[in-house]
Amino acid sequence: MVILFLILGYIPLIGIVFFLLRRHSKRKRTGAAMPGMPQKVIYPLMEQQYADEGKDLLEDEPLDSKTYDMENLKNKICELLDREKLYLNPEIRVSDISDRLFTNKNYVAQAIKSRMGKNFCQLIHYYRIKEAIRVYALNPDIQMNELAHRVGFNSMTTFNGAFSRNTGYTPAEWCKEYRRKNMDDYDS
Repeated sequence: MVILFLILGYIPLIGIVFFLLRRHSKRKRTGAAMPGMPQKVIYPLMEQQYADEGKDLLEDEPLDSKTYDMENLKNKICELLDREKLYLNPEIRVSDISDRLFTNKNYVAQAIKSRMGKNFCQLIHYYRIKEAIRVYALNPDIQMNELAHRVGFNSMTTFNGAFSRNTGYTPAEWCKEYRRKNMDDYDS
C-alpha cells in the first residue's frame, strides 16, 4: 500500500519535470529567449548582442544579413586559402578552415556551396589545380606524379579527374598544349 502511495505521489512530479524539459527544448529549437534573458543574434564570424532590445538591425547592416555574412565568409575563406595555401595539405578538412576563421564548419560548407557553387572538395581541387598549373609553368620538366603530390593530391586518379573538371583537358593534353603555345610564343 505504501508503495502505491509513493508511485502515485511521484507521477505528478515526473509530469512536471517532463513538461519543463520539453518547454525548454522547444525554446532552444525556435530560438525564443528565456524569460529575463536578452535575445542574442549570432553571426558566423562574430557574436553581437544589441543593447537596445527593440532594435533588430544596425543602421548600416543590409536587410539580408545572412546573405551578407555568407559573402563575407566566402571572401575570408578565399583570402585564407590564397594566403596560407592550406590546400597543399593532403589531409585538409572543413574543420581546419573553420578553426582558422573561428566559425562553425557548417557555415564554411554553406558559404562555399551558396557563394561558389562548389562543395569543399571541389573548391580544394580547384585551388590545387591552379597551383599545379603555376608550378608546371615554373618547371615544365616535372613529372606528373611528383606535381600531383606536391600540390596535395594522394592519388593520380583524383588528380587527373580534378584536372579535367577544372581545365577541360587531361594533364597530358594540357601540358602538350602549354608547350606548343610557349614554343609558338618563343619562335615569334
